[in-house]
Amino acid sequence: MENEQNNKELESLTKRIRFKSLPFDEKRMSERLAERIRRPVVISYAGKGTPAWKYLSIAASIALLLVTSIILIDKEPEQELVYYETTAVPDAKTKITLPDSSVVWLNANACLRYPREFSKQIRQVEIKGEAFFEVRKDEKKPFIVQTDGIGIRVLGTTFNVDAEPEKTAVTLITGKIGLYKKTNQSQTADQILSPGERAVFYKPDNTLKVSTIRPESTTSWITGKFIFRDSPLEEIMQELQRAFHVKIYIEDEELARQTFNADFTAKETLDEILSVDNN
Repeated sequence: MENEQNNKELESLTKRIRFKSLPFDEKRMSERLAERIRRPVVISYAGKGTPAWKYLSIAASIALLLVTSIILIDKEPEQELVYYETTAVPDAKTKITLPDSSVVWLNANACLRYPREFSKQIRQVEIKGEAFFEVRKDEKKPFIVQTDGIGIRVLGTTFNVDAEPEKTAVTLITGKIGLYKKTNQSQTADQILSPGERAVFYKPDNTLKVSTIRPESTTSWITGKFIFRDSPLEEIMQELQRAFHVKIYIEDEELARQTFNADFTAKETLDEILSVDNN
């Protein structure tokens, strides 16, 4: 009977209560909360007090707890990402495994900047120089490679990036990638690449040029395998320079334009390749 009477009193009391919106001072609320923590308030009830007030006090305390909890959660600072920066030493290649198990090969002197842990929304890294990416597929977290002037967006694929000061070359081996100029603020890519295509972004005039290439010529600096089909000597020397980190000069311009066919699949040394007689 006592509980039933208490419930009736509580119901009657709550019907007479009217709520009015009050201005909310977040700073003052935080100060009051801190003061309440330092000096807790103890409320005692007389044995013959009205039980309804006891229930309302408990409800008010719970409401205050919920409000202050929301404030604290809202004010919790976002965790800043900790970044690593790795530069490949001259005359060498460096292999890096990223936090999502994607793999990056850095060519000589290339520099990669990446977080210790990726954020919940995206996987983003920055590259200067040449690198080959083997990106683990994750449709919920796009993988973005940022260079000076152009961004590369993928989900899971393999591709090569050569980011120089004046231009950036992106070659796709498998999958698909979207290229976004720095000036592009939309969700639509400036260019979509298919396997076997190479896009070169020229920074001075903000242009993209796409061509078809032999994928194996892009990865030769990693695999050590070279396959040339009607390739001009000048192009062959450029590929060998990238792979062996040397400078090769061709004094005869006519010789530089001559084409050659050759296969080097046993990881031959540079001396062995240059000593081959094409006749």
